[in-house]
Amino acid sequence: MLVYITTSSKTELAPAAIRGLSLWHLSVGGGFLARRRAAKYLRRLYEAGVRRGVFDTAALAALAARQGIDPVPVLPLRLSLLDGLLDALCGDTLSRAAVCLRCGVGGEEAAHRAASVLARRARYIRLEGRDPGLSALLLRRWGVSPGDGGLPVALTVCTGHSAGSVDGPALYLTGDCARVQTVTYSDPPLPETLLAALVEAGKWQTSEIRVASVTSSLDIRRENHYNAT
Repeated sequence: MLVYITTSSKTELAPAAIRGLSLWHLSVGGGFLARRRAAKYLRRLYEAGVRRGVFDTAALAALAARQGIDPVPVLPLRLSLLDGLLDALCGDTLSRAAVCLRCGVGGEEAAHRAASVLARRARYIRLEGRDPGLSALLLRRWGVSPGDGGLPVALTVCTGHSAGSVDGPALYLTGDCARVQTVTYSDPPLPETLLAALVEAGKWQTSEIRVASVTSSLDIRRENHYNAT
């Protein structure tokens, strides 16, 4: 079970359900005393076995983290919606462009998932970093010989840790992707972590979800905002 934490006029904890997904709903009021009461509720939830949550704001996420409750991971959702993410970032331009697939430590599975989509969408795929059989896989399964064909890279897809800095448009499929890149959805317009929990529980199908935008916050000096067309 997870907890869904939102801001409200007063602090209350109650059981709830969203599209058949049972959870705890914690509304948190303003002020020190309200947050102190919320922290007490969160400690009780942790003692009852709750370890994951959905949070309205970064401040609420920090409040939960101090009690040992972490956000629902969104990487599995993003991997399932990779086509929609690419549409939001690049539209249909990849069929005439080169993509760089950069695999860092621990990113092998995500890189393989990404390669299966990029192979049918991009004209060229350049590989960087760790190569967990990707070169052979691209050539054997899709007939793609890795390289950029002499074209500039239109998008860099990063997986795993220590992927390094990126110049230009990027898609992060890393463990901390929710921190460095924000994805919003037009259908349904719900928080990404809540959507991830619903999909994980089989309460929502990825075919029902539409990506609205992808916003990079990795470099606050040069924040790039891409909107779906």
